[in-house]
Amino acid sequence: MKAGDILICYGGGSSNNSLSNFPGHAAIATSAGYILEMPGTKNRSAKKNARHISKKEFFTAHTKGNDYVCVYRISKHPHYANDASTYAYNYMYKDGNPTYSIVKGYELYKKSPSYCSKYVYYAYWKGATSSAVNKYPKYWWVKPHSLPNYFSKSFHPSYIHKITKY
Repeated sequence: MKAGDILICYGGGSSNNSLSNFPGHAAIATSAGYILEMPGTKNRSAKKNARHISKKEFFTAHTKGNDYVCVYRISKHPHYANDASTYAYNYMYKDGNPTYSIVKGYELYKKSPSYCSKYVYYAYWKGATSSAVNKYPKYWWVKPHSLPNYFSKSFHPSYIHKITKY
């Protein structure tokens, strides 16, 4: 795992905080050992919802039963992937940690409120380069399982591997 890798979770356990038409979960790696995510409000406050957790904690939580995590990487632009993860850590976690809301997070180019997949999209849009992601109307939702399709051609993430157990 590398900084900027995009993690997409599949399965019932990954969707505890999702709306019925937004199954799944997404996160961004900040290093080989740590991940930033917006886990939602189950047992957590909506305020300052982003958290920085170990790879072990993340994969253990998201690979139970039939749940699994797919890892994607921006292979052609590793420096931008690193920039996105650095931005997310500094300006979307340490400072400016957003409030969690899928319903109120529909304003795509506003940092807060936010939710898991918008959090990753915003990190690339603001932290790497706005040309990394496709442009959408101001009011738009980013679905976790479709996240790789939100990236522009040369930034399209490559599927790296699937984690089923940790």
